[in-house]
Amino acid sequence: MGTCKQTNPSGNNNLQPQLHHPMKASLLTSTIAFTLTLATNVCAQPSLEQEAITLRPLGPKGLQQFLNTHRKELTASLPPKPLREALDRLCQQRDCYASRLYWYTDLEKAKAAAATSGKPILSLRLLGNLDRDLSCANSRFFRVALYPNAEVSKALRDRFILHWQSVRPVPKVTIDFGDGRKLERTLTGNSIHYILDASGRPIDAIPGLYGPQAFLRQLQQSETAAKTAATKTGFERDSYLRKYYGDRLNATQAQWSADLTQLGLKMPSRLSRLGSSTTTPPRADIAGTAAMTKMVVENPIVSSALNQRTLAQITDRSTWEKLAQRYTNDAKLDTRSIALIQAKANRDRRAF
Repeated sequence: MGTCKQTNPSGNNNLQPQLHHPMKASLLTSTIAFTLTLATNVCAQPSLEQEAITLRPLGPKGLQQFLNTHRKELTASLPPKPLREALDRLCQQRDCYASRLYWYTDLEKAKAAAATSGKPILSLRLLGNLDRDLSCANSRFFRVALYPNAEVSKALRDRFILHWQSVRPVPKVTIDFGDGRKLERTLTGNSIHYILDASGRPIDAIPGLYGPQAFLRQLQQSETAAKTAATKTGFERDSYLRKYYGDRLNATQAQWSADLTQLGLKMPSRLSRLGSSTTTPPRADIAGTAAMTKMVVENPIVSSALNQRTLAQITDRSTWEKLAQRYTNDAKLDTRSIALIQAKANRDRRAF
């Protein structure tokens, strides 16, 4: 951490004013003494950036120390910008003041923390960086709808070691209005949350977009699977996971059937299992069943390319809107998420 040194430009370290008038000398002496005291106090306080850099290696305990130190300032609905930026640096997540989650960016350190704590790793893979405003669209949704949510934030903090990794830069487009104003936005991008064991082996995956309550259910199922798998080895572990994946597929199929039946739609053929080939990528319509929410946007292109009427029948916009009505409670935002969205909207309006 930096230190400050007081200096006298004249080179004379005797700061006593050389004035003959007693009252003026006394007044000036008091002013200089106050200024030096203030400067000393300011210099003694490390900058917020330095504090974040120092506490970052301490992991979640370092974050908690920062939160305790600045508890009063963080009670504001929108803390001061320098404080927000320091938190983002410490957490490695944009808008960390709302989520207060610590993310590892080094998988080896995350694995070490998981081995020590006994917690599974929640590893986010995304386009762009989680600590930057313009990461991919899904990760921006996570930062406002999931991570600040009180229940989700507590579950992630208490039950998982958090890690993120950028797969590649996110594609961006810039719109120049010709009057000095420019608008930069991302074009595309997807994200996925992997649940890993302490050795970094994948146990489960949560692809695409989820509402807070649906995300919590997925976390619960994945955490149970990870902790159960951790008690098994070899063939027993593989058998357990194979059955777990089969049960999850059956449950998904059954839920699809129930939902479509309620809407008066015929259930299409069974969901396809993704192939085990590591060299041949799955067809887009088959891969899409692993991330249905993302598929809604991409389906018109996929459908026209593959000409599969059955798929189009159950994934058109009208059907998805009807399905969404059945899960409105899953998608409700809590007050913390709403406050963050409003704060970001207000900042954007002022900037533009």
